[in-house]
Amino acid sequence: MKKFLISAALVAAVSLSMSAQEKGDWTVGGVIGVSGGTNTYSESVSGDNHSEKSTNPTSFEFSPRASYFIIDNLELSAGLDYTLGVEHFSSKSSLSTNIAMFSIGANYYIPIIKDKLYYTPGIQFGFGGGSSIENDGGDKFPTKIPFALGFSADLGKFEFKVLDYLGISMNVFALDVLYNTIDTEMNEVKANMTTFAAGFNYGMSVGVKYYF
Repeated sequence: MKKFLISAALVAAVSLSMSAQEKGDWTVGGVIGVSGGTNTYSESVSGDNHSEKSTNPTSFEFSPRASYFIIDNLELSAGLDYTLGVEHFSSKSSLSTNIAMFSIGANYYIPIIKDKLYYTPGIQFGFGGGSSIENDGGDKFPTKIPFALGFSADLGKFEFKVLDYLGISMNVFALDVLYNTIDTEMNEVKANMTTFAAGFNYGMSVGVKYYF
């Protein structure tokens, strides 16, 4: 029994001392954050195109995720992304949206301080749906978003290894693109609308990741 306990302790010590980001590593965790920046919208309603730039957009993010390293330093991930956003336009109107998407992504780990600090740029693709509320001069128009397609590029993401099996990530700068279709009813007229939004967003999202 004593030999078994010693062997088990040695195996545990070796597993904790292994460097993460190696082929075969699994992780689970989540991200929460807030960001802002600029977005440019291109909107089409019944063939009528319109473009407008939003000011001071703010979004809140929550994303539980799991990932797997297919080779050393290259991570593939999958998870759920929930975003709540508020934007204001030059037309004095505002738009509140909440969108949930299933997403997949990839991040590459570039060591800055060996086994401690990494620069981890990456990309994510997602699809899902949600709803929005447009506030136009005090009049509110709720709409459904039956389909949304998203893309994001993590341009300012870093990860710090607190322990060999525990990492904390930070993302301070990203490129976000969102395409969606909207079923709306304004002034008793029903319409199907497609919206394309793209912009650079900055802020702070923080994540915790457990390696096993």
